[in-house]
Amino acid sequence: MTVSAAVRSTLARVVTHLVNSASDVVGDDVLGRWVRRRVLRVAGATVPSSSTFHGGTHFSRAANLRVGEGCFVNRRCYLDLDGVVTLEDGVVVGHGVTIVTSTHELGPSTRRAGAVTPRPVTVCRGAWLGANATVLPGVTVGAGAVVAAGAVVTEDVAPDTLVAGVPARAVRRLEPPETDVAARARWRAKHVG
Repeated sequence: MTVSAAVRSTLARVVTHLVNSASDVVGDDVLGRWVRRRVLRVAGATVPSSSTFHGGTHFSRAANLRVGEGCFVNRRCYLDLDGVVTLEDGVVVGHGVTIVTSTHELGPSTRRAGAVTPRPVTVCRGAWLGANATVLPGVTVGAGAVVAAGAVVTEDVAPDTLVAGVPARAVRRLEPPETDVAARARWRAKHVG
């Protein structure tokens, strides 16, 4: 490693530390959310003003974070950003969710965790990751899908599907958005009047 590469690597670690510290220090009020977005942007993340990150969320490399409009990331999440994480428009990430993008090649018996290999994770438009869910490297969570609390997602999730368990498995198909609106209107008419 050259001196300039070592300096860049050290600076990147310092920026990451500052991003994570800022996430812990500032509150979850309007000012705190604004500060968190600004710090993420300075660190290289793409975060629009309409998206919100609550405190205590940690990032390994903010420059690999791509966030769409209207996303919400709750408290105490961890985003391992060795690979790119894309949260498309309207994604909701519950408390304590972990998104992992780095995996390892299988090494020799003296050290099985070999070289690190980054693999991107994409959470498509409108999907919801429930509290303490874990999404593993290379996974795409389809549009409108729901990952139940505590689930471990090891493979792609189809759009408009509820998955749960360890490992996560499809529980049921969810209605597409057009049907959801009609179903909510019928429920409101029946129960609210």
